[in-house]
Amino acid sequence: MKALGVLLAGGRGTRMGGTGPKALAMCAGRTLLDRAHATLAAICDDVVVVAPASMALPVAESVRVADGVEVSGPLAPMIAGLASRACDEAIVLAVDLPLLTPALLASLRVLRGPALALVPRPGGVPQPLAAWYDSRALEGLARSLASGERSVARAVQTLSPLWADDDELATLPGGLMAWLNVNSRDDLALAARRISSRTPA
Repeated sequence: MKALGVLLAGGRGTRMGGTGPKALAMCAGRTLLDRAHATLAAICDDVVVVAPASMALPVAESVRVADGVEVSGPLAPMIAGLASRACDEAIVLAVDLPLLTPALLASLRVLRGPALALVPRPGGVPQPLAAWYDSRALEGLARSLASGERSVARAVQTLSPLWADDDELATLPGGLMAWLNVNSRDDLALAARRISSRTPA
C-alpha cells in the first residue's frame, strides 16, 4: 500500500517567542520541520509539506494554501495535503510533535486495519494531526469542510475512527511520553532533553 505523509507546518510560532515559523524552531540540533520530515520520510513513499503561501520554508515538495486559510484551523490545509498526491493511506502529522518516531507511527499504522481513520487519544485528548487515514477518508473530510465545519476533531469523528487510548499507546515505542506537543520555549527545551536522553538504536 502506498503511504503519503502530510506534514502540517503552517504554525506562526507566536507562542514560542520567536520571530519565524514554528517549523523552523530548533530542537536538539534540528528544526522541527527537518525532524518531522525525516520521521515521515522513513515510513512513507511520499511526503508533502503544507504551509501558507507566504511562509518561507526550505522545502520543495510543498502544498501552499492561501494566506488566511490556516486561521480557520488546520482542516482545510490537511485536506489540501491529502488531495495533493495519490495514495492508499496517509498519515497527517503536525510539525510540533518532535518525540514521535518512525517506529511509533509505524506501530499506529498496523492498528488501523480497515477503519477510515486511526486516531491516538493520549490522556483522552484526540490527536487527529498525528493520525493515519485511509484514502477514502478524504471525501468525508471534504464534505465536512464544505458544510462549514472548521474543527478537525469534529470532522474526523464523522469518519467513525478507531481510537488508540492510553493503555494501547503506552505499549508503543516511546510510550505516553512521546505525545508532547511543543507550544512554548519550555516545551522545546523539554523535548530536546528527552531526545538527547534516548538510548541510541
